[in-house]
Amino acid sequence: MLQLIRQVVGSLEEYAIIAPMRVLVVATPAQPALLRLTPTLATLAAQGAKIQAPAALSEELNREGVPHDPLEAAALDAAIRSLAPADLLVAPLGAGDVRESLAAITRALSMSANTPLFLTDPADAGDLIGALSLARGGEGVASATRQRLVQRAAFSAASALAPVARGGDQLPEHEVILLERTRSFAHGENPHQRAAAYRRADQATIGLLSAQLVQGAEPTLNDLLDLDAGARLVADLPIPSAALIRHTDPIGVATAETPLGALRRALATDSAATTGAIISLNTPIDQATAAEIANGSYEAVVAPSVADESAASTLATRKDLRVLLYTAANPTTLDILGLGSDLLLQTRDHGAIERGELRVVTERRPTLEELTDLLFAWRVVRHVRSNAIVLARNAATLGIGAGQVNRRVAVEIALQRAGDRARGAVLASDAYFPFAEGISAAAAAGITAVVQPGGSRRDAAAIEIANRNGMAMVFTGRRHYRR
Repeated sequence: MLQLIRQVVGSLEEYAIIAPMRVLVVATPAQPALLRLTPTLATLAAQGAKIQAPAALSEELNREGVPHDPLEAAALDAAIRSLAPADLLVAPLGAGDVRESLAAITRALSMSANTPLFLTDPADAGDLIGALSLARGGEGVASATRQRLVQRAAFSAASALAPVARGGDQLPEHEVILLERTRSFAHGENPHQRAAAYRRADQATIGLLSAQLVQGAEPTLNDLLDLDAGARLVADLPIPSAALIRHTDPIGVATAETPLGALRRALATDSAATTGAIISLNTPIDQATAAEIANGSYEAVVAPSVADESAASTLATRKDLRVLLYTAANPTTLDILGLGSDLLLQTRDHGAIERGELRVVTERRPTLEELTDLLFAWRVVRHVRSNAIVLARNAATLGIGAGQVNRRVAVEIALQRAGDRARGAVLASDAYFPFAEGISAAAAAGITAVVQPGGSRRDAAAIEIANRNGMAMVFTGRRHYRR
């Protein structure tokens, strides 16, 4: 190995750019990352670095042709403490037994002013060798590069310790949250804002950032917010279902016998508002659905898959259409809400409810058809910003009132969207009615049944109006507030 490195880099005299750098290797022989790092160690040795390693690693390093000075176990701690800013600590973390690497990293990080360079991930080896070559030694490495390597070492150590620090409590007294940047955006929600995407490095990735982009440009930050909202909504519904989303709120949602039928029924809710929307489906995109999508002016579509090459070719006729493959799951992680420099944590609102959990509070019980639509509307309203009202019939939305500070206004917007279609439909409200005017307006428009949480001091007035108009009303006992 060493001879091969010498052939590549030339004579030691010409390329002795990193002497008198000291390289301390701390690992266990069983660590897979160690074998990946031996070419880097051979390169460093060929360029004049002095390599030290615990005697337990000697057999492995000798086999790979890496010259080094063995250290007895008693001398290892002193060797770590004597590292200088011009030196390098190679301590791989990852699979295998990382206790020795972890101990060395934490000791070296605690040395503040004398913190050495770090190499904890084999993926950083090429950049490190390049930085050393440019600086002609460890001391001259640019501060930005040095800081990045220090941050990587600290992050790697924290990642290894996170499972130990995390307890079983859902809302623990202390929580370790590790974020790793996966992408930078051209801008945030507005053009003047900077933004980046991060993943929870200490947990499995199951969110929309793991989606496969099969067509179009990378989604913007706003696209991702809408795509996530749409994917989570249709995951709550029977198959096949479709939803159209703008500004994280649904424009229309429907279930049908085919994906195309679901999409067309969802479009009918408010077709004038669908330009630039995203489409979410919970079934593969077939040829007929792809043709409908390609003929529209949508921003993006998210679905579990594309059914076949014919459907893919049809979608490809819209070059600017983003197509992502993803199926939403119910994560067990906590919701994280920003509050200035502080964070609020809460458990997820999963909200599923069964027929047996509904409480009929009116004289008339809902019919089977009404009950089916009430459950559909209740599932949808959970995904609408509060104050939220959803009108539905035959498992399709007819009107949606979202994000209003006055619930009566949300009712009026939903009724306006539905128009004459409201007659015979059902209504879902994400929270109780503090005043009964909303129920009165719904009754006047022909709404026949209502589902709401209940719990208002004025529930009796709402029930009385429903009884007077022959409406059925059921309480869920559960609110679905959404920012």
